[in-house]
Amino acid sequence: MTSNPLDRVLKWYRTTLDSIRVTERVVKQRIPRAITNRHASFKSDEISDNIIALEEAKKELARVVVLALVAVFERTLRDHLKLIPIAALPPGDSQRDAVREAMLDDIEYWNITSRVLELFPAVDANLRGQVKQILEYRNWVAHGHTIGNPPPSNVDPAQAYQRLSAYLTQAGILFITKA
Repeated sequence: MTSNPLDRVLKWYRTTLDSIRVTERVVKQRIPRAITNRHASFKSDEISDNIIALEEAKKELARVVVLALVAVFERTLRDHLKLIPIAALPPGDSQRDAVREAMLDDIEYWNITSRVLELFPAVDANLRGQVKQILEYRNWVAHGHTIGNPPPSNVDPAQAYQRLSAYLTQAGILFITKA
């Protein structure tokens, strides 16, 4: 079984989310000396102000997690594609070596949406479309989302993880065996 490269992102997301929940509990219960001067984000004596700040942090965290999931997903696809010219053009001939190196360099510049995703015909077209929506959302996050520009779709980390993992599985990159 190949381990899912997206698992590590989901793990740190859950840890960070749990940390925010613990912090919410500390803020709500006003635990003495739990919040010190070093915790600049919680200077307000108003519990509601601090809870609002934590809710905003959770929203931003979710956005960044989707961005991280897509980054790992994209790297996984590109690394998989790089195996093809390596296997097809073994070293030892100067022309094959040059062609292989050019192909490996070019793969890094292929557009993820219009080129890379399309190189996996075994992936269901509907799932491919859902992954493209996740990529659009990632772009919205990565390029400075604003209130004036709503997200192209509503994507949460669990949904992104599930769909990106399904794509990797259908593409034959990730093999999940049922225990």
